[in-house]
Amino acid sequence: MKLTSRIRILLVSVVSILLLAIVLAVIYTGSMPEKYMLRPGDVSPYDIIAPRSIRDQAETEMRASRAAAEVTDIVLRSDQIVTTVMVRVDHFFELIEQERSDPPIATPTPLPTATPAPEPTASEEPAATEPTNRTDPTSSAEPIIDQEALASRISWLINRELQLIISQNDAMIFATVGDDRLASIGGHVRSIADLIMSDRVDQATLRNRISEKVISLNESIVYNKEDINVIERSLTLLLEPNVVYDSVATENARKAAYDKVANNPVMIEKGTRIVSIDDIITDETYSLLLDLDLIDSGRFDYMHLAGILLLLLLVCGIATFYVLHYEKENINSTRDGVALLLAVLIPLLISAYITRHAPLSPPVYFAAVLIAAYFGFRASIILSMCIAALILPMTNFNPIFLAVAMIGSLVAALFAKGIIRKDNYAFIILATSGVNFLTALAFSIIQKDSWPDIILNCSYTAASGALSVIAAIGFMPLFEMLFNSVSPLRLIELSQPGHPLLRRLFVEAPGSSQHSMMVANLADSAAVAIGANALLARVGSYYHDIGKLESPLMFTENQEGENPHDYLPPDKSANIILGHPDAGVRIGRRYRLPAPILRIIHEHHGSTAQVYFLHKARKMAENGEHGEPDPNQYKYRCPIPSTRESSIVMLADSVEAAMKSTGTSTIEDAEKLIRRVIKSKNEQDQLVQSGLSFHDIELIIQAFLQVYTGHFHERIKYPDDHPVRQPSE
Repeated sequence: MKLTSRIRILLVSVVSILLLAIVLAVIYTGSMPEKYMLRPGDVSPYDIIAPRSIRDQAETEMRASRAAAEVTDIVLRSDQIVTTVMVRVDHFFELIEQERSDPPIATPTPLPTATPAPEPTASEEPAATEPTNRTDPTSSAEPIIDQEALASRISWLINRELQLIISQNDAMIFATVGDDRLASIGGHVRSIADLIMSDRVDQATLRNRISEKVISLNESIVYNKEDINVIERSLTLLLEPNVVYDSVATENARKAAYDKVANNPVMIEKGTRIVSIDDIITDETYSLLLDLDLIDSGRFDYMHLAGILLLLLLVCGIATFYVLHYEKENINSTRDGVALLLAVLIPLLISAYITRHAPLSPPVYFAAVLIAAYFGFRASIILSMCIAALILPMTNFNPIFLAVAMIGSLVAALFAKGIIRKDNYAFIILATSGVNFLTALAFSIIQKDSWPDIILNCSYTAASGALSVIAAIGFMPLFEMLFNSVSPLRLIELSQPGHPLLRRLFVEAPGSSQHSMMVANLADSAAVAIGANALLARVGSYYHDIGKLESPLMFTENQEGENPHDYLPPDKSANIILGHPDAGVRIGRRYRLPAPILRIIHEHHGSTAQVYFLHKARKMAENGEHGEPDPNQYKYRCPIPSTRESSIVMLADSVEAAMKSTGTSTIEDAEKLIRRVIKSKNEQDQLVQSGLSFHDIELIIQAFLQVYTGHFHERIKYPDDHPVRQPSE
């Protein structure tokens, strides 16, 4: 009793959920590290190694806090202070000039003698540094400045206006020097003050900068070097630090220093011994073990399970989408789906056990070889990557595993897809193992692993690759028996002339057998030219006409005398001819031919018309023997070719049939005929789903011509050393 569609959908859903649950449990169990019953203060009876790299929180926090504490206070240059200082400098000299413009006059006293002092010449100035308090009341000389009083007034005014105290000596200098020297002193003070205050200076920096500038000034001044000391003391008196403490910037700098260390944490690398036997478990060590999930707390890790579930759903969704959209034609039955699931599940189940002891040994290459052999190169690569993604948590996210799995699966799939002889299996084993070894070596060197670790990694990956491929090759016959799939080994077996179906074709329909051999040569050459599966094309050609076994004498290549179609109406003849693809599928299923071969058998005529009998029917209609024929009754009711191999067999079959029917025997005529046949197929839209390009078509034509070049070649006629003599000779 057949299941209804609802029950079938329900059954598929239950099986899918069950499989997801199994895979989820396998990945969760395989990815959980070994746990220890330890508490702070316990003496450890174990050596505990970090199963993965992890951040040392305690050490990182300590270093970050130290970095923040080492940040010095941040100060900023204050434009307000600079302006105040420069205004003070200007005001300082303005006050001096102000007092010098209205100096106090000394009180005159009578001289004891009437001898007048000599009048100064026009080029001489009064000696300002030698004041006198005596003068002649009858003399017409200028009043004498009281320099001491002027110095006192300058000192008092600066103190009152600027709250600065200058020495009496400096005040006397400012009071007694000439105007030019005062202007020089003021100019130097202003320019040096402007240079110094343009930078950010604190108290210590200010003293150093003043000293530097004064030393530089000493080298440039030639005259009045005694003014240098006055300039230095004035700068020291007038200038002040122009920086202010910035609390916000300081806090931000300390936070940045803290974050810099925190964002580049101290790492405990994978494989580091974090606890040795007889070590006491400290709070920091216990916290580290908790972070590594190495403490058996008795709680179920729901977050870890949720992460694994999310990864599983994501990968399964991608794989399901790919299979449903791109591998629909390769999965024709439930058995094909089961075969694909087994190829995926077997490496997952094995990995759950071996990754705990050898993280680089998961047998991803097992799936890569099987899937490439039965479902194609593209399916192998995509599904192998999905398997590697699911195994990755079991390896503690080992980066070398991911690289080795990707490259090793690629090589295994490449060579498994192109295998055509049994002795190629040894090459697949060696190639996969060798590539795994070299990939592990390269990445281990890049990671600067120790040489013992490098040797161990390379050995594990090489052994995993070799054993995985050997296991896959050993499983191929079992897969073929259980799931009726096709592999290179199965195709090689089907190509043997001793196969029962080929033997029947040779005995019961020798003309069709001979025709199939020639079609196989053409198809093989064309498939090699465009990079298609040559072995599949050749074997498909061997079997493409097995439907003729139901009535072999109804096909001209098997006839040796009268043609039965001469006595049949054209519609019945057409039904017999048009039915041989369907008959071939029926026979092929009885002999358990794989699905790709059955597809070639069913598609090798597509939906083309049987023109000969259609013309015969139309001619009979013109003669009034029966009505106008329906052209659709004279067309093959089969799908058009859906693969490159099926299209190649169609073209090879049509070309070979045309060659035989026309009797073409030269390469020039053969090329014209081949192009005409292929153009006809293209115009009938028989190649729209084939995946062939115009470039592929041209390569196929050249490949066909190469075969016929050898076929048309005439052997040299050798002379007969022993001719038969006629009786008359």
